[in-house]
Amino acid sequence: MLSLNEIKELMKLLEASPLSKIEIAYDDGHVLLEKGMPAPASVPAPVPAAAAAPEAAPAAEETETITDITAPMVGTFYCAPDPKAPPFVKVGSVVAPNTVVCVLEAMKIFSEVEAEVEGEITEVLVKDGDFVEFGQPLFRVRTTRA
Repeated sequence: MLSLNEIKELMKLLEASPLSKIEIAYDDGHVLLEKGMPAPASVPAPVPAAAAAPEAAPAAEETETITDITAPMVGTFYCAPDPKAPPFVKVGSVVAPNTVVCVLEAMKIFSEVEAEVEGEITEVLVKDGDFVEFGQPLFRVRTTRA
């Protein structure tokens, strides 16, 4: 039988995954976890615009923004694939959306975390071996947009 903490952990893993449900059967019962449908977002009514003089298009200008890479699930943070390997990324590393930046371990399952943004790592916010929560910022990335 699963403990309440194990069920809560499974709930967090399900929420962070693309799966819609998980069912676990064992000798004396089973557990079925299913994601609910998100509530529909309300759409504001359109506001009539006053007639205005046409504005000139702004010049293309590069802007820098700082974006956080957050934990997609709860687990233990590891900065490298194994203790003797160099870290996936460090301050100054340039990342693309599919760059693996760390791994998170939960219930003996290791999941790679990808950057999902393009830019330069400016800060590592957690230490190797730290326990992280869902949505917790792990890295800060400087992104440039034209």
